[in-house]
Amino acid sequence: MTSGTIFEYTKLPLTIWFLGIYLLTQPKNGISALELKRQLGIGYNAAWRMKHKLLQVMKERDDGKPLSGAIQVDDAYWGGEHNGG
Repeated sequence: MTSGTIFEYTKLPLTIWFLGIYLLTQPKNGISALELKRQLGIGYNAAWRMKHKLLQVMKERDDGKPLSGAIQVDDAYWGGEHNGG
């Protein structure tokens, strides 16, 4: 069932992966591997690997697909700090 997916060769249950996906995609500012560790009750290394595997898959899926048409952005953070001058 997990053959050929990012879940192949994992020792974590799929329920932990699915909760990790949810936790990673919900906050506006992301989530740290340390917070994933705490929320999922897994080791830091497992949380770090999970986060980076998921981010890589999301990046690969979106590569080469520019946005088109009308784009609506809500509650987004653009750029860094604004210098007052």
